[in-house]
Amino acid sequence: MATRRKTHRASEVSKRAILEAVLSRAVEAGYEGTTMADVARVSGLPIGSVYWHFRNKEQLFVELLDYCFEVWRRTHESVGDLRELLRRSISDSAAASRSLADPAAAFWSIGLVFAFERRLEDNLARQRYLAIRKEMFQFIASRLRTSYAGVTDDVAAELAHDMAVMGRALTDGFRVAAAAGDDTDFARYAELAADALESLVSARLQEHTERP
Repeated sequence: MATRRKTHRASEVSKRAILEAVLSRAVEAGYEGTTMADVARVSGLPIGSVYWHFRNKEQLFVELLDYCFEVWRRTHESVGDLRELLRRSISDSAAASRSLADPAAAFWSIGLVFAFERRLEDNLARQRYLAIRKEMFQFIASRLRTSYAGVTDDVAAELAHDMAVMGRALTDGFRVAAAAGDDTDFARYAELAADALESLVSARLQEHTERP
């Protein structure tokens, strides 16, 4: 039994090393530029170990995206308002251009590849990225919905949806800016974006609460 536990632990350590290796390689080289041989080299493991854990590159990226998403979800569990959400999302965009080690941030750089590469339409990793993108949207909208008091559930749901769409559009744009290396003060523009959307929320809430 002890030997089995040690073997399982060693297997999990190897798998984690592979995921960390593909994370750093993918941010640097993208999906097309990452090979299983690269991952083996960066992880320091034999290529046979990489194939033992993952059938092919698609499966490897699917699990990488799931790993990054889980880290992102945990780091955003406590987010309860639009300002904090934008601050974190836009900061993640900036961090992705500087760090290869943070899965929550690096996810965005990896995701950009799958968002723009339509020719990968049948690729399982791209399909998983798009599914995670929907899950993220629902996660954010549900968090925002609980912050709108004094209006009906329908109005709160509509407002949360609209703010999630606007917030996603803004942060997507900042991700592109970060990836392109634009000289952008991400912290400053996160605050400006939050100011603009909070003003819009206030106007919408006032409009609905003043109705007879």
